[in-house]
Amino acid sequence: MFWVLLVLVVLLLLGLAAGFYIFNSVFLYNDQNKGDTTSALDPASIDAPSDLMRPTAGRYYAFRAPLIEKFNKLDFKELSILSFDDLRLYGYLIEGDPKEVVICVHGYKSSMQEDFADRINIYLKRGSTILLLNDRAHGKSEGKYLGFSEHDKRDVAKWVDLINEMYDDPKIYLHGVSMGGATVIHCANSKLKNVAGIIDDCGFDSIINISKYLIKDVYHLPYFPFGYLAWFWSMIITGVSFNTSMGEDCVAHTDVPILFIHGKEDHFVPCIMSQRMYSACVSPKELHIIEGCGHAAAYMMATEEYEEAVNRLMDGGFK
Repeated sequence: MFWVLLVLVVLLLLGLAAGFYIFNSVFLYNDQNKGDTTSALDPASIDAPSDLMRPTAGRYYAFRAPLIEKFNKLDFKELSILSFDDLRLYGYLIEGDPKEVVICVHGYKSSMQEDFADRINIYLKRGSTILLLNDRAHGKSEGKYLGFSEHDKRDVAKWVDLINEMYDDPKIYLHGVSMGGATVIHCANSKLKNVAGIIDDCGFDSIINISKYLIKDVYHLPYFPFGYLAWFWSMIITGVSFNTSMGEDCVAHTDVPILFIHGKEDHFVPCIMSQRMYSACVSPKELHIIEGCGHAAAYMMATEEYEEAVNRLMDGGFK
């Protein structure tokens, strides 16, 4: 009996350790170069069978590089807020039309430069006021662990409050890419003041669904018990539950118009997630699936279609 108990205790400890490793590798962002978009990439890994950004990663990096250089020369005004858990978070404002404000939310372990150096052109041409965020634990913003859309949606709500304090009755649009897309979708049913539209570019629907996909695809492990153990550590350390915000439920209880954009060949966030959310959405909506497109590369692959869809949303053309 002693040996049986000992084996069970050892297995439990090993399982907890494995769950902690998965949690830490996903949620902890301790990259010394975080926010540095000039970090070298291994050419051998770009668009390889294991590259989650395939099949358009190489083209996208090349397309984006000169745009990041131009982006970094833009005139930004630094703003900050204090999060619900007392983290100082930073955003960068380009002032334009005070009646039309776009809040841009970048993706997982990414940056405002990497995800919006190209897309920002839509809003510069419109003359919009643009606020680009550094998510918690990214760039200058404080925090050790990522919010993974769950804490981030609460952070976005505080940014919306700030914009409403700064400007008189603006129309506010939320534009998110990847994890940022999930963040803005999870804001859809929050009844945020003056939010007039949401652009979700390749966002996942829920933490539980994306974690099920990635634990199988990246770690090659069964979700039980490893995913649930990672979930356990997330609850203990960050307070983030994997099933609190479900994208389909959020869009089924909103009147905010939503634009869904997704690459058909996305290997990081499966395209089916946007398709399911589009089907569940009860507000004015459009879905654009971009052929031959990998993760986060939709603007490069279908620039005209992307710009026309965003402009149609912001001009009130969704039905």
